[in-house]
Amino acid sequence: MKICIFGAGGVGAYYGARLLSVGVEVTFVARGEHLRAMQKNGLHVKHPSFEFFQNVDACDMQELGKKDVREFDVIIVLTKAMYTKEVGVFLKEWTKEYTPYIVSLQNGVENEEELALHVEPRKIIGGLSVKIGAHITSAGIVEAVGEAKTIMGSWINDVKNEEFLEVFGKILEQSGIPTYITKDIKLELWKKLVINNGVNAICALLGKKTGEVVLDDKLSEIVLGLMKETSIAAKAVGVHLSLKDVEAMFELIKGFDSIKPSMLVDRENGRAMEIDEICGVVIRNCALQGIDAPYTKTISILLESL
Repeated sequence: MKICIFGAGGVGAYYGARLLSVGVEVTFVARGEHLRAMQKNGLHVKHPSFEFFQNVDACDMQELGKKDVREFDVIIVLTKAMYTKEVGVFLKEWTKEYTPYIVSLQNGVENEEELALHVEPRKIIGGLSVKIGAHITSAGIVEAVGEAKTIMGSWINDVKNEEFLEVFGKILEQSGIPTYITKDIKLELWKKLVINNGVNAICALLGKKTGEVVLDDKLSEIVLGLMKETSIAAKAVGVHLSLKDVEAMFELIKGFDSIKPSMLVDRENGRAMEIDEICGVVIRNCALQGIDAPYTKTISILLESL
């Protein structure tokens, strides 16, 4: 199997390194200094239970477009969610004659819908990873913690997709990434958003790790409020998460490793944060129901004003 990691930042580099370690062919798509470092010096991934350091096949999006798309069985999309449309436009042209499976493991709940506007929807696999913190510490070097538990499911149910998911899931498992297949990927994506909206944005705003927020008596009340608003927003698209579900997830994240979430790392490095993709979608879907989202709206406005 040959895989393209489209967006070889921290998490993308970690997945690619894990797959390479079990003999899977991988091409990384990146840009800037990180890409140049990978091309010149290779990729170095450090994890408490895994270390990878070797030369890799890496290119930018333009160079990828010159390759034969038939070389690839899977494209794993791991760009920031604000770039999904750009990726979709590129893939529409590149995959005109043949479409590999396209697996989105991005933050947010709207990536699969956006990709489906550009490529064959039946080839889209929705997915997410939890319990993973992976960041570029310097060009070509990534430090990661956590197990990267991965959940995947067909965006449109199809027997062939089930066969693919079984095979691909086993490959991820063999590489050291715990993987689960679901029949309701939309529910799982919203469950992750409940957690993401609960901790990602507030950590970015306060400059704190997740554990510092969820274990603080006062801040944890805000986290729970953010999570409840996300569950309300989900109803606008037919996803039902009860208060009991939210409270169970709130207790769950208290036991997670304390990490710097992606938005905090982006803020520290002067990069664009996924404010609209994480907070905005909650605010919009609450508004569709005539409901305010005061916790999320406040955090979003404060982040945008930084």
